[in-house]
Amino acid sequence: MLVALTTILIGMLGFVVKVQRAEATGPIHIRPDGSVDPSTTSITSADNVTYTFTDNIYDSIVVERDNVTVDGNGYTLQGSGSGDGFSLSIASNVTIKNTNVKGFYRGIFLNSTWHNVIFQNNITNNGHSGIQLQSSSDNTISGNNLTNNFYALSFYSSSENTVSLNKIVSNKDGVFLDASSKNTISENNISDNQRRGVVLLSCFNNTVSGNRIINNTNFGVRLYQSSDNTVSSNTLTHNIYGAWLFLSSNNRFYLNNFMDNTQQVHIEWTGDANVWDNGVEGNYWGDYTGVDQNHDGICDTAHIIYANSRDNYPLMGVFSSFSTSISYHVNVVSNSTLEDFEYFETSRTIKIRVSGEGGIGFCRISIPHVLMNVSGISVIIDDGLTPVLYHNYTVYDNGTHRWIYFSYSHSTHEIDIIPEFPSMVIPSLFIITTLLAVTIYRRKHSM
Repeated sequence: MLVALTTILIGMLGFVVKVQRAEATGPIHIRPDGSVDPSTTSITSADNVTYTFTDNIYDSIVVERDNVTVDGNGYTLQGSGSGDGFSLSIASNVTIKNTNVKGFYRGIFLNSTWHNVIFQNNITNNGHSGIQLQSSSDNTISGNNLTNNFYALSFYSSSENTVSLNKIVSNKDGVFLDASSKNTISENNISDNQRRGVVLLSCFNNTVSGNRIINNTNFGVRLYQSSDNTVSSNTLTHNIYGAWLFLSSNNRFYLNNFMDNTQQVHIEWTGDANVWDNGVEGNYWGDYTGVDQNHDGICDTAHIIYANSRDNYPLMGVFSSFSTSISYHVNVVSNSTLEDFEYFETSRTIKIRVSGEGGIGFCRISIPHVLMNVSGISVIIDDGLTPVLYHNYTVYDNGTHRWIYFSYSHSTHEIDIIPEFPSMVIPSLFIITTLLAVTIYRRKHSM
């Protein structure tokens, strides 16, 4: 009797699970008129603008309506190894967010779409691509976690898209662009992928900047038959090849950190002519030792990469970039560890902590004029208790940015970079302060 009852209960539980997973028998459509088909699915909308999951869903979703937001609300869109999780075709201004998308052929597929946003989703275990764009432009992919897909992102004939602030980890390939142009791949963590971090195949005028491209098994960045692309401000470390190029010319590499790769750069065909600096600063090469007798943070001799490829301005320290409260960046080249960067808008002062062991430390800092546009700049270390060993407070100025250089004995230091007001301003400030004081005094005594 007990055995029979147990068998019945197990059967009932199995039935319940099957009912939950079979809530729809085919793709779910958000129709152009705003309706959800079938209407019994676990998506609700009060205004036909925002569509919110109320439970996990086990079917594909086809979005046919423009100007809508699909909010997964933390629930899962689960596939069975085929099809597309979300599919958009000839759609615009659609936002997909807060959804766990997994187990499809393609997690999210955009075909001939524009002005869409894919934001803060977890996209995992999809057989071909976590996110794929085909002939799509001006889309934003930001803040997503893409893991255990074949391609985390793949673009085909797609242009002017932005991929930023994503975690692209442990896929077969990270970012794959084919015949695509004018895309921006920036400030992503592209790490621990089984083959390649970023691949550009027959691509032109793309920007790969500010990414951490670390510990990808084969290539950090691979360019194949691609030209006129910019690769800048990236950290490329612990890959077999930091960068690999074949039949790719007129690409520009600068302000990258090439460190601890088996081979920093591999150029397959010696006829490829690329540029390895921006005319002022080049890249940091972890295996290149140079001399800086000019005290400007730049090696005095060029770094020969291969045949006709050379970095004319190799950096003496690692490149870092810090954002400020008003969205401008301060760039620092230093052989110290940098921490606690702050910019104070009211006083136009920069504060930074540096640390290091033994020898001489230095900082070469690029400051936008909009942050500190004054004739003079002072560097104060440990409130003036630690001397600046060598200073050259203007090593270069291009009209929009100023580069300064200073050095110190390596230890832990607090550094303040402050503006020096012109001498003629000081009497004016004194006069204004005096007049204000007099005015306040008279008002108090006239009451």
